[in-house]
Amino acid sequence: MTDQAALLERARQRDPSALAAIYDTYASKIYAYIFRHVGDPGRAEDLTGSVFVKMLEALDKNKFAQDALQAWLYRIAHNLIVDDIRYQQRRPASILHEGIALPEEAHPDQIVGRRLERERLKRALDELTTDQRDVIMLRFGEGMTAPQAAAILGKTEEAVRALQRRGLSNLRRLLSPASADRQL
Repeated sequence: MTDQAALLERARQRDPSALAAIYDTYASKIYAYIFRHVGDPGRAEDLTGSVFVKMLEALDKNKFAQDALQAWLYRIAHNLIVDDIRYQQRRPASILHEGIALPEEAHPDQIVGRRLERERLKRALDELTTDQRDVIMLRFGEGMTAPQAAAILGKTEEAVRALQRRGLSNLRRLLSPASADRQL
């Protein structure tokens, strides 16, 4: 029995140390994935907590991951993100002041430049289809392989690779200097 299989079996038996090991291993990765989608640290923390609550609920219903724990957790996160985005779209928008953490030795021009680049990338990602954006974020934001992304998104590996190609092509076009000039 592999270490992963043993951990899953111990978790199914509600072993607190196994559940803690799962949380310790995946919580920061799941948080980063969610944060890249929602862009709000508070919402990302709430949704990350919800992933692990759903994990515990699945234990009670005997619907816990069978073998691919990471893909299963990311799938839960993905579904929660989709639900959250739908909910946020129905709510009236509120503008909150977003504080900027300044590195001690960072020059203000550098900070502003990085922030503008991040916002430009976020706008470009928002222009992609949902499937293209999800694939790009899993493959490059999370460093996953195409088969891992396919398992999380419930798509074939070929579909993930095609979405990646189209998404990167669209990003290249959206982030080209000519595109930047049109946005000004």
